[in-house]
Amino acid sequence: MKEFFLDNKIEMPFILFGKIHIMCILILIIGLIIIYKLRHKIKKIKKKKEIKIIMFLILFLNMIIYYGSYIYYGVYDWKVHLPLHFCFIAGILFMTYLLTNNRKLYKIIFPLTFIGPLPAIFYPDLTSSLDYFVFYQYFISHHILMLFSYFTLYLDNFNITIKDTINTFILANIIFITMFIFNQIFQTNYIMSNKLPDFILELYPFLKNIWPPIILETIGIIVLFLISILTTIKNKEDKKVQY
Repeated sequence: MKEFFLDNKIEMPFILFGKIHIMCILILIIGLIIIYKLRHKIKKIKKKKEIKIIMFLILFLNMIIYYGSYIYYGVYDWKVHLPLHFCFIAGILFMTYLLTNNRKLYKIIFPLTFIGPLPAIFYPDLTSSLDYFVFYQYFISHHILMLFSYFTLYLDNFNITIKDTINTFILANIIFITMFIFNQIFQTNYIMSNKLPDFILELYPFLKNIWPPIILETIGIIVLFLISILTTIKNKEDKKVQY
């Protein structure tokens, strides 16, 4: 059990764009397509509260087991294991919505649930795969989070405007600047504001010459633009249904 949580011996390595990695990406893509295809039925679901509780419990227990295992086995390090990575922050905000039903909150954080996890979905910092708990934790906190968030877009039938997208951009930068200051004070590297992962720099050596915040800001803007296309399509479709 200890080996399952700590992965001291790598027996089933995670290979970037290997079969398991591609399978995870395909599951996400297929899941998003299915949600879109069933969007009209999702809007008509009545037991929304129960579904939100289930989604919350899956995300919450995933994080509790993750941090609990590190604490239990005495390897927890606050400089590395605080939930201050962008995807974790997005997940916490989304879980907050699931409990509070604060519609204003969701309209701002919906894009964050893609901006944070999406880069890690294509370039995960993993050592092992099916025999390592963190692999499953990673899948839930990234792939499942995105699917839950997109599902909620139709479950609660949101209309996300350009103003909401601008507010998301502002919030994302507030989070990033706050963590950048935190990293400078405590010599940490949350949200990778000080340094990109070594395996990324090995794959793309030219990135060593670019200040990490510029790279992250560029990726964030691109993802935010793509998400705004999704929400615009939904808004136009909703208008046609009304008329």
